[in-house]
Amino acid sequence: MNLTAFQDALNARGAEVAAFFAALPARDFTHAVPERWSAAQHLDHLIRSHKLLALALSMPRDRFGWGQRTPPGSRSADEVQAAYLAALRGGVKASGRFLPDPQGTPAELVQTYRESVDLLDHHLTVYCTDAELHRATLPHPALGEVTLAEMLHFTLYHDLHHLRGVQNALNPQALETQ
Repeated sequence: MNLTAFQDALNARGAEVAAFFAALPARDFTHAVPERWSAAQHLDHLIRSHKLLALALSMPRDRFGWGQRTPPGSRSADEVQAAYLAALRGGVKASGRFLPDPQGTPAELVQTYRESVDLLDHHLTVYCTDAELHRATLPHPALGEVTLAEMLHFTLYHDLHHLRGVQNALNPQALETQ
């Protein structure tokens, strides 16, 4: 995938996530069972993830742990997904600045999520190039050093992972048909 394809996929995924959360009844948006996040917390976690990545993209490449992979190359989307799921099975959990603390109404949180997708898209346009996708590296809290392409594969899957998590929590029977 080139940078434009990643941006198109990010915007499509963002629209899918926003539409789902916007349609949730308020009780489903804020309800949480013990040891699980509410839909609002999932959405806030995604907002935090997007904003931190956008911030990293805007930083000079000698900051925030940016590096270079030599020779250039990236894992596929499937390989990144498998590595992330393995990290989760190994006990990795969100911490620190990634822990959700949703503030505002459901509509405000959905709007903030949309804005976080737009911000990330903007920062990809302004600060990134196709040439960097498989060479530039940055730190990921669960996956270690990843290329920019791997981070974008992760972001696309991460949004889907949280969307599916909320959908399955609200409709456990759906698990049987997947």
